[in-house]
Amino acid sequence: MYAIEFETHIDNGVVLIPEQYKSLKNSKKARIIVMVDDSETVEEDGGAVFAQFLQQHKKVANLILPDRDELHER
Repeated sequence: MYAIEFETHIDNGVVLIPEQYKSLKNSKKARIIVMVDDSETVEEDGGAVFAQFLQQHKKVANLILPDRDELHER
């Protein structure tokens, strides 16, 4: 696997691949990482997406965390 980087627009959920990477258009497998400018996202939806993410939490009953020695045990 190799990496390339380019900037593009996402139009209605579709990532537009620049013409210089036209060989990627028929790739069967790829790993996509999307990095969006924070200021753009906040302006568009007023931070609603991030606020919604923060509200997704679950309480875990009887959670027992390992101590330091257990974490570093091999």
